[in-house]
Amino acid sequence: MIRYLLYIILFGLLILPTLAQVKEKIQELHEECRLVRGHAFMIQQMIDEDKYNETVARAHYTIIDTNLKELLFTLREIETLLTAQQKTRVATEIGKLFDICNDTKPLMEYLQEQLDAEETNLRRIRVLAVRINRNLRDAMDINNSILDKL
Repeated sequence: MIRYLLYIILFGLLILPTLAQVKEKIQELHEECRLVRGHAFMIQQMIDEDKYNETVARAHYTIIDTNLKELLFTLREIETLLTAQQKTRVATEIGKLFDICNDTKPLMEYLQEQLDAEETNLRRIRVLAVRINRNLRDAMDINNSILDKL
């Protein structure tokens, strides 16, 4: 009887830190999504207010790109930290987050092309920034649903 009790306690101690780690990574993911959205919004706002500055836009692009890469890395970390039971509970959401990241990569490439173009098309840059912002808003909603399910 004591042996079984010890096994249960040890099992609980092994699982609890993992759940705490997962929740911490999910919070990191939320922060990375927020940063991508915020910097995409700043590009959009610069154009809306006729205050477009190429250097500032490139700086925002760099931050977006860095945080999008970190977001993917964090998502992979979360996937490895999840137990089999947790994975089945949030498999759909994790898949959707990967899809959003994969859908956002071409937008980032096209945004870079537009920033590097000889003739800057502000309308296209704005549309791309809005789409990136929208994609990551959806990612944040999915991220919240993962937290609810865990």
